[in-house]
Amino acid sequence: MAHPLRGGAVLATATLLWACTAPAAPAVTAPGTTTPTTPTPTTATPAGSTPAGSSTTTPPWSNPAQTTSYSTVPAGFSLTVSPTRIVVGPQESTGTHEVLVVNRGQARATVTVQERDFVGGADGSLVFQERAPYSASEWVAVSPTTFDLGPGTSQVVRAAVAVPPAPEPGDHQVALVFLVEAGVTEANVRVNRGVATPIYITVSGPAHDFSTITDLAAPGFVLDGPVRLSAKVHDEGTVHRDFRGPTALRVSASGESATFPDFTVLRGGTRDISTDWEPPLFCVCYPSVTVTNANGVTRTVQAQVVVVPLHLIGVVLGALLVLWLAYRLARRRYRAAVATAAARVNESGDA
Repeated sequence: MAHPLRGGAVLATATLLWACTAPAAPAVTAPGTTTPTTPTPTTATPAGSTPAGSSTTTPPWSNPAQTTSYSTVPAGFSLTVSPTRIVVGPQESTGTHEVLVVNRGQARATVTVQERDFVGGADGSLVFQERAPYSASEWVAVSPTTFDLGPGTSQVVRAAVAVPPAPEPGDHQVALVFLVEAGVTEANVRVNRGVATPIYITVSGPAHDFSTITDLAAPGFVLDGPVRLSAKVHDEGTVHRDFRGPTALRVSASGESATFPDFTVLRGGTRDISTDWEPPLFCVCYPSVTVTNANGVTRTVQAQVVVVPLHLIGVVLGALLVLWLAYRLARRRYRAAVATAAARVNESGDA
């Protein structure tokens, strides 16, 4: 959005958002499972940069008031939130959940909280839309909606969930966006920065937990490992699906075992996933990946990878060639020496 300034200049405004992921959160494979609402501070990471994310935890706070007990980093902007996601089960149609917001930057920040609709990106990011399917933006009310944070201070934000009467069963979602407006730069560009915490609300009723996997891709011929494997996971049910910890997707094949990084696929969404697999030294391998659903139905995809270490074969052939040439040279020299000795014997006999 452009805003006219005095003198004909133009102010460009952009927003940078980070979506938080929580690898330590419990897996949710069916309605009725919720994440703990006791938060622990977690540093936000750029969406999609790490499918699993990284977190640091400190003991839960005892007072919702601002504190100065948090360390800061040498940066103007460093906003962290925890928990990094909230999952509300079908038995919690009403309730309040808390999010701890910490300013670890060196500058004072004015934070505005917004409820935003989103869909899941193929890379795991949150793609914000004004009218996203399965929206729950009207179901959540936050307090406070605006607050100031000095360096090293925190604020507890409460999100009150109220599911309306007779909603569609299954997952609905909304993101709490903690937005900090930045000042105008010399180039008249203002960059708003923020962190997003998704809330997944499962409405009671007939639930369908079903996922499929397709398009397992791998190079058909390689010299050695690691081999990059990629696939697509589709959620065809009515609830989101976590592939984390004991339910993480694994590669079945010869060689070293491989596991895909933790990820979540949203209701009706598709995720692109990839991992590295170390094959045997020499093989015609068929790596496969299987998704097992709650009803026991499985979906398996397979690829063919031929591993031929031509570089090693070249080294071995080169060594054999050197040995053969050395043998030929030694043999030729031996024959020459024998011929010379025989000639000398003949000369001695003639004398």
